[in-house]
Amino acid sequence: MSILKKPKYAILLVFVAVGSFLLGSAADRTIHAADNIFSSTRLLMGVLNLVNDNYVEEVEPGELIYAAIDGMLEVLDPHSSFLSKESFAEMGERFSGKFYGIGIEFDVLDGFLYVISVIDESPSEAVGLQSGDRIVRIDGESAIGIKHDEVRQKLRGEKGTRVDVTIERPGVEDWFDVTITRDSIPIRSVRTSFMLEDQTGYIQLIRFAKTTSRELETALDRLQQEGMERLILDLRGNSGGYLDQAVEVSSKFIPEGRVIVKTMGRNRGSNQTFKSINGVNHREMPLVILLDHRSASASEIVAGAVQDWDRGVIAGTRSFGKGLVQTLFAEPHLTDGSALKLTTARYYTPSGRMIQRDYKNKSFQEYVEGSFSEAGEAGREAGSDTEEDRADPADGADPVDGADPADGADPADGADPADGAEQADRTDIPERTEFTTAAGRTVYGDGGISPDVVIPAPKRTYPFVIGKYRGWVPFDRACFEFANVYSVSQADRQELRDDFDVFLREFQVDEAMIEAFKVQVRDSGISFTDEEFNDDRDVIELQLKRSLARNLWGDEEASRVAAAGDEQLQQARQLFYSHEMLVQQ
Repeated sequence: MSILKKPKYAILLVFVAVGSFLLGSAADRTIHAADNIFSSTRLLMGVLNLVNDNYVEEVEPGELIYAAIDGMLEVLDPHSSFLSKESFAEMGERFSGKFYGIGIEFDVLDGFLYVISVIDESPSEAVGLQSGDRIVRIDGESAIGIKHDEVRQKLRGEKGTRVDVTIERPGVEDWFDVTITRDSIPIRSVRTSFMLEDQTGYIQLIRFAKTTSRELETALDRLQQEGMERLILDLRGNSGGYLDQAVEVSSKFIPEGRVIVKTMGRNRGSNQTFKSINGVNHREMPLVILLDHRSASASEIVAGAVQDWDRGVIAGTRSFGKGLVQTLFAEPHLTDGSALKLTTARYYTPSGRMIQRDYKNKSFQEYVEGSFSEAGEAGREAGSDTEEDRADPADGADPVDGADPADGADPADGADPADGAEQADRTDIPERTEFTTAAGRTVYGDGGISPDVVIPAPKRTYPFVIGKYRGWVPFDRACFEFANVYSVSQADRQELRDDFDVFLREFQVDEAMIEAFKVQVRDSGISFTDEEFNDDRDVIELQLKRSLARNLWGDEEASRVAAAGDEQLQQARQLFYSHEMLVQQ
């Protein structure tokens, strides 16, 4: 372990830090500011040396420096953060749109590595892997008891390299081996897209990565060929991503040359105006955008622009309110592979609303929990909904908006939405700043995007799903395991597999399935009462059917089953027949 023992190293670091500051600072920085930096840095290095020389145990100086950096950034805002070399690489992969591997979604259940689903056109699909397969060996070594991180390490690798896996498949007596050649695996932004009914299309967008605009255009083209004339764009749970992709997505629905978003910051270069760009035209299609309290950043840019230009109806609940622009500083500023995500500006919608929610004098937990308590504000109420368990936009590595906030956009100023027609009826919201859309409707500022039509989150306690499984993910795993066994037991029922549309329309979870599931749950060591089970029976039946659809067909079919039971989505669909903005279109 390398330990700093001599003060001369600290002195050297002080001079390096101060020299970097003086060389990298703007010309108008004062000598007084430089003196303050020197004094503060000297204090920090003095504490570091005292800890290093006198603490009861030896410590790694690098860990202390990282902790000091984290502490420094915590006093700024909730989204500025320091990324280690490993975290930076992982973030880049998440938003790059691809990685190299075999192309499966997996989970480790009771020590066994399960294939949850196979990614379309992936190496795993090419060799015939199926949902429900268990990988029991990887390159000759047992995979029983493997950890999640180990799975990624063993299955990912360079393009063209091979990995040998041994498969245990339900209904097949013997294990068998397959060799899979690693290739580029897309990280998709469009999770699913399908027709809800004859003329209504549905697209679920889960991130804004490098390929988002292209993926969305492909989905739009396919649905229009299937007869789509109106669209529900689901941004629930979408925590954001790249700014240029938010501009491109907005441009598909908003005429060219209109303001999409503005950024304003301390430095002159941070003040930018981004306009809709020329592209494929979907600007006449009636549009509903679904939001929830986890919709953040780029999702809020799109929703805010659509709302301010009266281009569509925003439904659901108030969004998270993440409107800080993070600029990414890596090489040549930091030379060890790490990176700094630093807030350099704030986002404003075309009407002038600041997207960022207030975070001053709040702990990080209070800041995150505030998005839940404020989620139902504003708008006309439409009913209740079911809510999926998704990642918080403020959890860990929040979305980065790119090293250059002006990347790919026209910085020229443009006209803001003008006053016009009558505003829609709105619930009175105290202490919220009012703004006006292009058509004269009233919208609300002070953080997040408040929906035009509120479809509230459910107020259920879920005594079985949450009370017994402690969350949706463990419950989903239990349903997956059941569907995996059930599909094998029903292998002779070809009608289950022949036609998904018939399955979606006619298949019902019967009493025999329910009783078999109860046995599985009790065998796993979970006790429950009939009252607890029956309170959540509608959710249980839907999830069992969804898991079975995923096992028999795939993710899109599972999403179609889930959509049929998504009350919030179904209420949003009815807006095309009732909301004045959409009926007029």
